[in-house]
Amino acid sequence: MAKILVVDDIKEIVDFSKEFFEDAGFEVRTADTAPAAIAQQQQFKADVILQDLNIPGGGGLFVYETLRKQNDLVPIIFSTGKPETLGDLTKMVNVSALRKPTDPDVLMAEVKRQIAAHPAAAAAAQAAPPPPPPARPAADERPMNPNPPPPPKFPR
Repeated sequence: MAKILVVDDIKEIVDFSKEFFEDAGFEVRTADTAPAAIAQQQQFKADVILQDLNIPGGGGLFVYETLRKQNDLVPIIFSTGKPETLGDLTKMVNVSALRKPTDPDVLMAEVKRQIAAHPAAAAAAQAAPPPPPPARPAADERPMNPNPPPPPKFPR
């Protein structure tokens, strides 16, 4: 099941999008601020993010920049009333933009296109987290010395 993170500060848009994508078989999580979106993505590992450009806590571009600095290449679809304010999308990685209000069929087609076009990003999002670091010995335990001293030499 594909996973989508919907980020918008307008509750009605979030509610509609959640129901729309769940009805289509997606697993959906939502957020209403930039920090919440980043935290959700770190935990949820969505296959695609649908987000508004103007969200509290830093905005959609802050989410994009933060995730890219973390090497998260999840496709991001900006849904905004002013997509021209995004600038040159060709300089951004795995990004597209749709003008609000968006026709639901166009929205679904773009989500599916982004997921299909970026299977490596989706696979990386689904990959198991790295193994935890080795456990440290308890305070009363001494680790084994990897380079023990030579055995003592006894006179003959």
